[in-house]
Amino acid sequence: MHTTCNPAGTPVVLISSRNEEGTINIAPMSSIFWLGWRGIIGISRPSKTVENLIREKACVLKLPLGNKVHAVDRLALTTGTKCSRREARKRLYLYTE
Repeated sequence: MHTTCNPAGTPVVLISSRNEEGTINIAPMSSIFWLGWRGIIGISRPSKTVENLIREKACVLKLPLGNKVHAVDRLALTTGTKCSRREARKRLYLYTE
């Protein structure tokens, strides 16, 4: 059976995963689309989220309501991955725990 996919842009999504010590990592992402019942995500390899996904093999995807999208966008330049201040400044990231 052939199915046609007509994407209408990429949504803003929160992806949460479990850190090694049991705390929750929450990251915004917009590289996601749906094929039937499957969510396809595109995510940067050097990230805490990817480390957690490889180790735990589980995550939760949350699609915020339209009035919450701007709050999710503000998270985009934060990181939970420890990197040098120089590297963080280069990428314009703010390290948060």
